[in-house]
Amino acid sequence: MKKLLILMFVLLAPTIGASAQQTEDNTFGGWLFCNVNHDFDNGIYVSGYFEHENYHFQRLDSNYFRVSAGYGILPWLKMGVNYVPVYEPGNSWLHYGEVDLVGTLKSGNLKVSIRERYRYGFTNGKNELRSRLKVAYSFPDSKFGIYLAPEVFTWGNEWKKTRHYAGGTFGITDKIQLEAYYMYYAFKDSPAENVIGFGVNFDL
Repeated sequence: MKKLLILMFVLLAPTIGASAQQTEDNTFGGWLFCNVNHDFDNGIYVSGYFEHENYHFQRLDSNYFRVSAGYGILPWLKMGVNYVPVYEPGNSWLHYGEVDLVGTLKSGNLKVSIRERYRYGFTNGKNELRSRLKVAYSFPDSKFGIYLAPEVFTWGNEWKKTRHYAGGTFGITDKIQLEAYYMYYAFKDSPAENVIGFGVNFDL
């Protein structure tokens, strides 16, 4: 646990600096996150996710939560439902419901997944489809892994925004994993944002 705290401090320190830098460069953001997941033997899974972010290149502290439950329909296909409350200063609490469909294929240390996520805003009545392709590679005999992942936000024929992730992971234990990424966040009607993210994943 002491090693975990030291590593978390080393990883999160640059994000604190990034948050301070945002007063001068408002296209740079720092996001922190924590994910907890548990898989049951019968194919059911539950998870909880928290994210704190400097939202949309403004000096705003936004808190984002997701509570999920799902089921493995096939060995390579999962379906889940999510409840997502989001706090944004000025907008107070926003509430969303989501449905996920995730297909995953593995070959050796290479893993490719496609996720389709439909979101409905209970607060604002908006619909959104988020399509993500993730290609991940785990280095043999190592605790390190890397990944690339574009994620496109659309509804109908309208493109809203795209996230381009380039990240890496490091396994502290079999149940705890540190993760860091750079994300180029492109918007339809606003300047793009550069985001550095740091977090920890727990598999209970």
